[in-house]
Amino acid sequence: MAPSRGDLLEVPTRLAHTLDSHTGAVNVVRYNHGAKYCLSGSSDRSIRLWNPATGKEIKSYNGHGREVLALDISHDNAKFASCGGDKLVFVWDVASGQVIRRLQGHFGKINAVAFNKDSQVLASAGFDAKIMIWDMRAVARDPIQTLKEATNSITSLSLPSSLPELISSSTDGFVRTYDLRLGKLTEDLIGSPVHCVVPSPQSPKDTYLTSSSDGKLRIFDRANGGCLQTFEGHKVGDSRVRAAWGYGEGTVMAGDEQGRLWAWNVLDAKPLNPTPAQSHKKAVTWIETSPNGKEMITASAGEAPCVYNGDAVADEADGTIKVWQK
Repeated sequence: MAPSRGDLLEVPTRLAHTLDSHTGAVNVVRYNHGAKYCLSGSSDRSIRLWNPATGKEIKSYNGHGREVLALDISHDNAKFASCGGDKLVFVWDVASGQVIRRLQGHFGKINAVAFNKDSQVLASAGFDAKIMIWDMRAVARDPIQTLKEATNSITSLSLPSSLPELISSSTDGFVRTYDLRLGKLTEDLIGSPVHCVVPSPQSPKDTYLTSSSDGKLRIFDRANGGCLQTFEGHKVGDSRVRAAWGYGEGTVMAGDEQGRLWAWNVLDAKPLNPTPAQSHKKAVTWIETSPNGKEMITASAGEAPCVYNGDAVADEADGTIKVWQK
């Protein structure tokens, strides 16, 4: 049975668990395919595997020399890719915790990494304004293609499973779509530096969602580049704001620099709650919903707790992951 309009406007708001093993800002947290587990990457240079249903940490992965900024998980959940401030891309075996590939070629921090559907191709991008495409089957460690159209830092990447495309966002104000089969490039000018682009989960060929530094989320029609809806009200600072689609695309969501979680009705662009309470003590860095809409994970900035006379002062830090349920 199809979900009702009321179901589409319900957002998980009950705090089920707070995951606090990281000692720095949590920059990314991703569900695996099936949403039974999630992976987080932090400025403490570690990656952690969690069971969000129980709130328990399962495994820790260590190897990066600087902050971890992005993660992507293969569709069979057997491996994942990570990247960050050390200018390296690591491909890990989930079960053993071993690094099975170490890719280098970028000249600055790497902000984004993404597998294609069969996980035979991996894309990475970052501060050097380049997208590098890697063949996971090749013995050679050099990228098979480098895309150089962006003129400033690339902030996000997506390879929709149903399309032969790569979609990127950049602080130069553009969203760029590369048709990997035809070699065609489409550029959409957003104007303000774009923090992320998130294709529609249900119809990625038709629409995508963006978040930008002007404090607005927007839904765009991919056919003509027109803006279909604009959402605002959240407080945007210097950190990137991750946007997300809600269950059934009835809502869009984002966090803000004051630690609040926002959700808007897609049809009228009105916030479900115009004055949301603070959910994190620091800026919200990531937000993601489970496919069934019953659970949501969020992450926040923060630093290691300050310690005075042997006691940690909790108010000085956040750097947590929170699991929200209906």
